[in-house]
Parts: sequence; structure tokens; C-alpha cells
Amino acid sequence: LCLLFDEIKSLKETVGQDVATLIEHSPYCFGKILDYLRLKHLNALDLTGQPPLPTVCDRRKETFDKVVKYYFPGDSSKLILG
Repeated sequence: LCLLFDEIKSLKETVGQDVATLIEHSPYCFGKILDYLRLKHLNALDLTGQPPLPTVCDRRKETFDKVVKYYFPGDSSKLILG
């Protein structure tokens, strides 16, 4: 828990600074997740309707599931996977 708080504090200190983050996952899958989260945010602001869950081509389905479960562990992955 202390490690988590230290990381949050570190993130707060870097806000506003020009910092790049390397994401070593499929750009296709990560892009699908970001697009969905952007639409969810617009929906929360009542600017759009409820977005459908992301659709992924069959050959990338397994990779997509892994990426989602990496960034959204446990039950939180249901937000993206349904």
C-alpha cells in the first residue's frame, strides 16, 4: 500500500511536466481501449450515448483480452470486456 501511495505521489509531481511513457503492448489493442474510454468519458458528460463495447478482429482477440486484463485486473476488466 505504501508503494502505491509513493507512485501516486510521484505521478502527481510529474503532472504538467513533459514526460513520455513507453507502453509495450499492441498499439491496435491499446488504441481500442483508449477509444472506448474516451467515449465513456464523453457519455459521462452527456455529450454522447452509451458506447458499445470495443470490437476486435478474431486474430487479436486473445491479445486484446491480455492487454485489458493487464491494465484492468480482476473485476475491473469487465468494464472493457463486458
